[in-house]
Amino acid sequence: MAGGKETPRQKMIGMMYLVLMALLAMNVSKEVLLSFVVINDAMEQTNEALAEQNAGTMAEFQKQASINPEKVGPWLKKAEKVVSASDDLDNYLRDLKQVLIAQTETGAEDNETAKQNYVESRTADEIPKDSVWSLRYVEAKDSYDAVTSIMIGSEPANPKEGPFTALELRSKMQEFNSNIKSAIPDKHQANWDMGFEFNPVRVARDEVQEWESANFYHVPISAVITNLSRYQAEAKKIESDALKLLFSEISAEDFKFDTLAVKVIPNSNYVTLGDSFKADVIVAAYSTTDNPKLEVGQSIDTSSANPEDWKILDPLDTSRVTVENGVAQYAYKPTTAGEVEWGGFIKIRKPGTDQYVPYPFKHKFIAAKPSTVVSPVKMNVVYRGLWNPIDVSVAGFSAQKIKASASNAQMKQVGPGQYEVKPGNGQEVKVTVQVQTEDGGTKSMGQPFTFRVKNIPKPEPYFAGQTGKGSLPGGALKVGNKVNAVLKDFDFEGVKYNVVEFTVSTLKAGRYVSKESNSASITPAQRALLDGLGRGDRVTFENIWAVGPDGQRKNIGNIIIDVK
Repeated sequence: MAGGKETPRQKMIGMMYLVLMALLAMNVSKEVLLSFVVINDAMEQTNEALAEQNAGTMAEFQKQASINPEKVGPWLKKAEKVVSASDDLDNYLRDLKQVLIAQTETGAEDNETAKQNYVESRTADEIPKDSVWSLRYVEAKDSYDAVTSIMIGSEPANPKEGPFTALELRSKMQEFNSNIKSAIPDKHQANWDMGFEFNPVRVARDEVQEWESANFYHVPISAVITNLSRYQAEAKKIESDALKLLFSEISAEDFKFDTLAVKVIPNSNYVTLGDSFKADVIVAAYSTTDNPKLEVGQSIDTSSANPEDWKILDPLDTSRVTVENGVAQYAYKPTTAGEVEWGGFIKIRKPGTDQYVPYPFKHKFIAAKPSTVVSPVKMNVVYRGLWNPIDVSVAGFSAQKIKASASNAQMKQVGPGQYEVKPGNGQEVKVTVQVQTEDGGTKSMGQPFTFRVKNIPKPEPYFAGQTGKGSLPGGALKVGNKVNAVLKDFDFEGVKYNVVEFTVSTLKAGRYVSKESNSASITPAQRALLDGLGRGDRVTFENIWAVGPDGQRKNIGNIIIDVK
């Protein structure tokens, strides 16, 4: 049982649990076992309430850390350690309950198979999946075989070790105790008595059992599951008390009024026209039960030494000021582009009086016209048959809130703000850009951006380093064995054309002779023709056809070589 104070509800549940355990020892009817369902449901409701309460405490911790990270940061880390320890134990207890229920109901050879079989069998009976692990739907509520086998073994005086055993559970709970206590400030260590205890239990006048056997040996699963739910509730209660203790170290009363500072927390310092600028204006120490007052303007006159004489100049629309839970928020929609300066007073009530003390502040943000940039990564056009990379950005919006689409093209996103476009048959590709607005909707940013579509340029044919018309020594003709298609000065890397057909032609003894190849390689017949050439002869590589990545077959020209 964990130490510390309990609420009346927790005391009542604990008393009901003890009474039912006593009735079980008397071998009463199965109807009594159903009472454990009631207690277990109450325990789980307590768990949910405590979890929600602890989440609220952590949210307040994080809010205070954003106001004063230097002071609150170390305490927030300790609080996160407490939450992590509690979550780890809660998850383990949840898994242990599922294993025990599944093995009790199915008896499968391993725990994962048992859990899978149990879920399938129960959901097939139209039990909601989120309720399948409820004790209410366990049929063998009086069974203790699986619990005893998994958690204790055959010798109660010598419990077995291993996964999901009572010894492992005890180790997890002791580790939880240690982690929680290590997060407690030194000055509170002596008075910290919260934690799980593992004292021997007197089960009869002359019989005392160790904690493991007393709680899990020959104990019906209904009682065991309820007991594990109780441990979860106790862990959440310990977590709650630890978080409250840590939060007390950074409570508002520790902040002195002579060090109060104004905090302006904007949603963004860059706003496009048509959207709203919003900012939270608070002081480092504030009360959620005593709202401040907020007065704003484009500038303020603080030349007087008396704060009561300070004035707001050029007032803005103060009707857009809202105050709730001690935080004042200002929202303003600019109508012209440029830097917007604003400021004002946040007024805090003096303790015990109706007087407000003003604290001045100044702030500025940028208002800009909506602008969208869609820029090709490597070129000013997009090429048919290729995935063309483009970058898309919108000033004032993160890449995660931007979405682009294209007409007459396939389009895929390959990274934040990075896309690839593969044009269709048309002559233009239009890219449309939308952004996600604050209310969860979408908004188009200007007109679509138009790109011209071009075919991939035709490559040049090469043989033995020669293209077009030129001369080569006879030895070079004998070395060359392939006709290549080369794209010169093309920005895309890795784009290749493959020669699929060409003809070698020459005059031999006054007679025109030609030999064909159905690939890029010189055929034996072509090789014999080339080897027979001498000084002054001319050979022509013609009807050279190549296929590029767009699948188009192109005649890429001729090569005329004079042998020297």
